[in-house]
Amino acid sequence: MSVAAIARIGTPLKIARNGTIYRQSERADVVYYVERGLVRVDVASPEGKHAVVALLGPGSFFGECALAPQAQRKGSASALLDTRVICIIKADVLRLLRSNSTFARHFMSHLVRRVARAEEDVADLQLNSIEKRLARALLLLADIDDQDGEQTALAAVNQQTLAEIVGTTRPRVSHFLGRFRREGYVSGRGQIKVHSSLVRVLLKT
Repeated sequence: MSVAAIARIGTPLKIARNGTIYRQSERADVVYYVERGLVRVDVASPEGKHAVVALLGPGSFFGECALAPQAQRKGSASALLDTRVICIIKADVLRLLRSNSTFARHFMSHLVRRVARAEEDVADLQLNSIEKRLARALLLLADIDDQDGEQTALAAVNQQTLAEIVGTTRPRVSHFLGRFRREGYVSGRGQIKVHSSLVRVLLKT
């Protein structure tokens, strides 16, 4: 289903870089679609600990929990780049899932990919070293650069955010980034450039 078709269903919304889209525990009655930019979804514990659970580029839905009865947001969402999303109210999403097979296939395909990615993330966290988890995160970020080429996901993600994605501390991220630079897997400092050779880290036994 094309972006234009989805845009006709919902309401476009522009969010400036670092702007909040919704907060954890708010009432959820809207599903969002990323048209351009980069969205960060994170969760916070009662003790104040934060974890990044998703970074979503163009073509991604988020906020799907709105489809549940009396739903509340399970996490917070914010824009890491200048971002444009399409807001689709719950009633319209449910109607389209019943009546529009093209939309239903598109939406379900997205959900399947998100579930598969979540399973991969859990396995990565439980089974792999910090070095491999960071390499995987950088390779995934390199794949979701903004479509217009003016913004990149890697430019928006700092070491603290990487630490929250990987499940470690910022100094450990800095340590491994230094190692990756020395080995030629990444380059640059303000904006990291990921080279395809970084996949070798994932292949280490």
